[in-house]
Amino acid sequence: MNMYITSINKNSGKTVISAGIAAVMQSLGYNAGVYKPVQTGAIDKGKFLISPDLTFVKMLDPYITTHCTYMMKEKVIPVISGAKEKNKIDLQEIKRDYLKLEKKTDILIVEAPGGLMSPICDGIYSYHIPLLLKIPVVFVVNPSIDAVEQYLSGVYCAKSLGLDVTGVIINKFPVYSELEEIKSFPSIIEKYCDIKILGLIRNFKGKTVKANTLINEILNGIDLEDALKMKIPKLNIY
Repeated sequence: MNMYITSINKNSGKTVISAGIAAVMQSLGYNAGVYKPVQTGAIDKGKFLISPDLTFVKMLDPYITTHCTYMMKEKVIPVISGAKEKNKIDLQEIKRDYLKLEKKTDILIVEAPGGLMSPICDGIYSYHIPLLLKIPVVFVVNPSIDAVEQYLSGVYCAKSLGLDVTGVIINKFPVYSELEEIKSFPSIIEKYCDIKILGLIRNFKGKTVKANTLINEILNGIDLEDALKMKIPKLNIY
């Protein structure tokens, strides 16, 4: 099963979660892929651009299939960077690339450009991508008091748009926090959003995490069968 990983705030760790799930599934013998339709903040190598997010994926496991359709150098929302760099985004081109990747992979994780309501070009928002591709949405959210209201709004928005929301992965969770609002964050999200919590992941230091460490954290912290909506027989070996 494929999934669309999105968020409600910046620096939520979508790439780390996407890469981690793909690395786990690749290690279990599946052909996993990470597709990033739109990358802003691309690295300029002179004759070509490189996606820093997909570079991280390849560092975890070089056999994971990766692809990016649109890359822009400016690290701002796509509607601004695309206009500035004269890079017009076409949803049909994204769909064509997705279908090609889907044929090559058993599991394909699509990482959203920003949140669901992030504008990617005139009249087109990030949520149009999972609607077009007909894939379920998984939210990655960081625990905070502000995030509760933001996430409630995000889930309501997703459902009103007709999206299939699988659940939420709480990332950067401070396991030993003494703050009541942080400790109660998972139960509040589950109670008031009526959405399943798929897992809790500790607060890693950005993309410096090593492959084995991240794989173990994903295996122990996320219910992959629920997240991917499939039975994974090889999970029993862990």
